[in-house]
Amino acid sequence: MDAVTINKTLITALLLLAAAVPVSGQDIEVLAGAQKEIYAGEPFQYEIHIKGSDQAGQADITPLQPWSPRSLGGSNQSSRRVTIINGRQTVYEDKKYVMAWQLTAPQAGSQTLPGVAVEVNGRTYTANPVRITVIKPETSPGLGLKADLSQSACYVGEPITMTVTWYIPNVDVGGYTFSIPALTDTDNFLVEEVDVPPGRGGKIYSLEVAGTEVQARQSTVTYQGYDVAALTFAKILIPRRVGTIQIAPPAITCNLEVQSQRSSRPRSFFDDPFFGPRREYKRFSSEGEPAILHVKPLPEEGRPADFNGLVGRYTIITAAEPTQVNVGDPITLTIAVSGELLKQVQMPDLMSIRGFADNFRVPSEQSSPTLQVRQKTFKQTIRATNEQVSEIPPIPLSYFDVDKGEYVTLYSKAIPLEVAPTRIVTADQAEGRDLVNLTSEIEAVQRGIAANVYDQTRLLKNEHFSALAALTHPLYLVVLCGPLAMFAGLLVVRLLTTDNPQRQQARRRSSASRRAIKALNHLTNPNQPDYQQQIADILRRYVGDRFDRTAQSLTPRDCRAVLQEAGAPDETVQTFSAALEQCEASRFAGAMADSEKIRAQEIIKLIITIEKTTKK
Repeated sequence: MDAVTINKTLITALLLLAAAVPVSGQDIEVLAGAQKEIYAGEPFQYEIHIKGSDQAGQADITPLQPWSPRSLGGSNQSSRRVTIINGRQTVYEDKKYVMAWQLTAPQAGSQTLPGVAVEVNGRTYTANPVRITVIKPETSPGLGLKADLSQSACYVGEPITMTVTWYIPNVDVGGYTFSIPALTDTDNFLVEEVDVPPGRGGKIYSLEVAGTEVQARQSTVTYQGYDVAALTFAKILIPRRVGTIQIAPPAITCNLEVQSQRSSRPRSFFDDPFFGPRREYKRFSSEGEPAILHVKPLPEEGRPADFNGLVGRYTIITAAEPTQVNVGDPITLTIAVSGELLKQVQMPDLMSIRGFADNFRVPSEQSSPTLQVRQKTFKQTIRATNEQVSEIPPIPLSYFDVDKGEYVTLYSKAIPLEVAPTRIVTADQAEGRDLVNLTSEIEAVQRGIAANVYDQTRLLKNEHFSALAALTHPLYLVVLCGPLAMFAGLLVVRLLTTDNPQRQQARRRSSASRRAIKALNHLTNPNQPDYQQQIADILRRYVGDRFDRTAQSLTPRDCRAVLQEAGAPDETVQTFSAALEQCEASRFAGAMADSEKIRAQEIIKLIITIEKTTKK
C-alpha cells in the first residue's frame, strides 16, 4: 500500500469519525430536585433541569406514580451574556429548560424519589434520585375532616354526592391543604360541581380544593366535645367502572395558632402592641375515614336506541310561542329538562322524532342552552311546512331510572297548533283585473224627514252657465291660466338646468351612498312585513347608481362581480352578496326570526366600507 493510498484511507476514517460525533456547543446534563422536608398529604414541587438544551424533553414519570404526579408544565430558563476583553467580543450562552410536576407524599418517613428517564435530542438520560423527609403534622383537638357519600351502592354513571365537612377549632387558621383522593381519581370517577353548598343559612366561603374553587357554608357545631366552626361543601362523583371502589381517606393539613401574647418590649416594628399580639403557628393535620362504593352495571335488556348515558331521575316539559301561525312563520320551541346531573343532557334530535321531519322545518343552528338550579333549558326555532299540522309532537327523553332499576322513556305533552295557509297573491289579483261590482240600488224613503220636500219654485236659483261670464270672472282666469303659467316656468327652469349625460351620471355616482344611507335610516321597524324587501331594493339601487348599472336587473351574483371589479375587499363582497340573497329570499319565505333579519344599520356600515375601499 503506497503513501497516497494510506493518506486517503486515513482522511476517510477521520471524516467518518467526525460524522459519528454530534456537534454541540454545550453538553447535556439532566438533574432532578425537590424540597427536602415536606408534610405528609401536602403537595410539593418536583423539578427536572435539562442543562445544555432550550427545549423540553420526553420524561417517563412512571416511577413517580405513587406520589400522584400532576404536570405543571415547563419553561425555558436559558441565559446569554457577552464579554469584551481587549476589543474581542465573546458570547456565552447557557441553555437550560425546567420541567415541573406536583407530587403528594403518601406517608411520613424518609423516602427516595427514583430517577426519571428523560429523552433529549434522541438520546436518553437518567435524572438523579432525590432524597426527601416526609413529616407527619401533629393532631389537635377539635380539628377534623369527614367525607360522607350519599349512598354506598349505585349504578355505573349514576351521580352520587360526596359531602365534606371541615371542623375548625376556635383559633386562627391559615395555610390549609386538602387531600381528597376521590376528587383526583380519574380512573374511577368523573367529578362535577354542586350548584349550592349543603345546609341552610350561615356565611359562604370560597375554598381551594383539588385545584378548583368550591363554595362552603359555615355553621357552629359540637365536635369531639368542643364547640367548633364547620365548613361544609359537596362534590358530585360519577362512577366510571363497575365493581367495588376503595376510596382512600381524606385529609386536611393547616396552620393553627398555638400562642398569642403581647411583649412588654417590642422587638421589631411588626411586634408593636399597636398592631396587636405576636402569634405563633404550628402545622397540624387530621385524617378522615376510608369508604367503599359498590358500583352495579346497567342492564343491556330494554336499553332504548336513543339512550345517551343519563342515569338518575329526570323530567321533561315543553312550551311553544306562538301557537296560532301561518305556514312558514317562526315558532319558538322551549324544552326544559330537570334532573340531578344536567351537564350530560343534550338537545333532542328533533328531526328523528316522528312527525317532525314531515311537518316542520328546523334550522341547523342552535342557541346555547341556559343552566339553572337543577334545570337545563333549550330554545329552538321551528316552522310549520303545511296547514295540516295540528300539534307539535311529544318529545322523548330516555334515561335509566335508578329507583325502578330499569330504562324509562318520558314524553313531553303534545302542544296544539293552529296553522293557517299562506295565501299566494297572483299577478291578476295584484293588478286588480277581477273587479267586484259594489254598486247598489238606492231606495227612496217617503217617511219621516225624507217626506219634508220643498216644492216651491221660489226656493230655486238660476244656475245657467255663461262662457263669456266665466272668461271675465277673476277666479276662472286664475284656474285656467295658472297651470299654463306654472308649466311655462318649469319648462324654463328645466332648460336652464339640464346637464349633459356625463354630468348626470357623475352626480348619480357621487350621491349613491348618500341616498342609500338616507333610505336605510328611514327603516326603523324591523318587524315591518316588507322590511327585508326594502333593504334588498336599496342594495340593488345603490350598486346601480354607484357603478352605472340598471338596478332592477341586478342579481346577487351580478353585484358580487361588480364589487370585485371595483376593488372591494373579498370579505366585504361576500357579506354584501349574502345579505342581498337573504333579503331576497324573504320574499318567498314566511316570517323570519329576529336573529335571521338583516338590519339597516349593518348595511350602512357595509356601504361606508365599500365607499372607502373602491375606486371612484
